[in-house]
Amino acid sequence: MNSSQKITETIGFLGFGNMGGAVARGLVAARLVAPEKILVHDPMASPAVLAELGASLAASAEDVFLRADVILLAVKPQVFKETAAAWTELVSGHSGKTVISVMAGIRTEKLRAVFPGFTAIRVMPNLGLSVGEGATSIATDGISEESLSLVETIFRSCGTTVRVTEEQMDAVTAVSGSGPMYVFEFIEAMTQAGEKAGLSRETAFELIKQTIRGSLKLLEPVDGVPSASPDEWSKRVRSPGGTTAAAQDLLQEENFRAIIERAVLAAKNRSIELS
Repeated sequence: MNSSQKITETIGFLGFGNMGGAVARGLVAARLVAPEKILVHDPMASPAVLAELGASLAASAEDVFLRADVILLAVKPQVFKETAAAWTELVSGHSGKTVISVMAGIRTEKLRAVFPGFTAIRVMPNLGLSVGEGATSIATDGISEESLSLVETIFRSCGTTVRVTEEQMDAVTAVSGSGPMYVFEFIEAMTQAGEKAGLSRETAFELIKQTIRGSLKLLEPVDGVPSASPDEWSKRVRSPGGTTAAAQDLLQEENFRAIIERAVLAAKNRSIELS
């Protein structure tokens, strides 16, 4: 399957919160899946939201496993751990379906043990998924090209995807899974600094948001030509003895990059512990 093909299989969602709902809306908005092909089981799901989307409400998890060809597990990890044995019984005698998990800390080998005979695929999206700008990593170990293409089609409807190994997923969790927090912390710190420098909070916040948008755009390719690296752009902004140089020198003295590195490694180590 290539990324432009429509998905004809029924897609079942176990869990329809931020992640599950975002994927379903992305698929429908991109016209990759007909709304009537979306089946949802979530006691907390709003009937009004499902009706607006055109999706169907499943009576139970069993209903999803029986009727759907592709099942997206978007429940919390503790829910999975509590229901895994029951789900194994539910799928007993069935095979050939695809289970895609967005649950943090649940390794592919565990998914395969719970869903024998299914193609089990672990992915790690992030919060940007909820606004169509997710960064989703797909663990490729033992997965066919056809199945990987299917997962890419699903998640590219609401962002971008990359392929990684299972062993890299803890690093993915630390970099992109936790990544929005780093960005929000940086923006808040810059906003507070702007206030202390004499701006109103509203003015500082607007300037910072637009500065980040523009900076990200500078990193995008132009007419297929790759952009310069962040390091190179940093050098272009800096003038010898100027204001940027003063700020950058202080960041280097305070080991700004080392602090970020330690934060990412702390998140990675915690991901390993939780797994």
